[in-house]
Amino acid sequence: MKKQLTYIIALLVLGLLGYLGFSVVTKLQEKKEIATRLGTLPEFSFQQLDDTSFSNANLKINTKTIFVYFNSTCDFCQHEAQSISENLDKFTDVQFLFVSVEEKSIIKQFAKKYNLNNKPNITFLHDNTDTFSNSFGANSIPYLLIYDANGNLLKKHKGQLNANGILKILNP
Repeated sequence: MKKQLTYIIALLVLGLLGYLGFSVVTKLQEKKEIATRLGTLPEFSFQQLDDTSFSNANLKINTKTIFVYFNSTCDFCQHEAQSISENLDKFTDVQFLFVSVEEKSIIKQFAKKYNLNNKPNITFLHDNTDTFSNSFGANSIPYLLIYDANGNLLKKHKGQLNANGILKILNP
């Protein structure tokens, strides 16, 4: 009886270790796939606040692109938006794409509060299908993806990054 119990426990431990090992390998492969996909600006399509579609085809040509994944209740997102707003004149050759899963009315309030609405180089997008986080590897907010004018990834940043930090990445 003791021998059988020992075998059962050993099998359970081996099964658990196998499962954990498989999970780790799967997660590492997923991260590698996302990193490869994000190396150049991936295909995307989200809704603008006026219900029109916005995709890669709408991007300004030969212009640096920054995705800012945010939530209006996030303090770090608020500070980041304030910093960008205060330094907007330094981002003349940059297009910002602010993306959120929140309701469009809330996104509009956020844009207005930080004086980022109706700016030619800022577009607010509604992720109505909740795909940004999976497609772009965003597992935190704020989350920034900074691309050069050729669509090559310069930086993937989790957490708050103020305007000066963004400018250092864009203009090393």
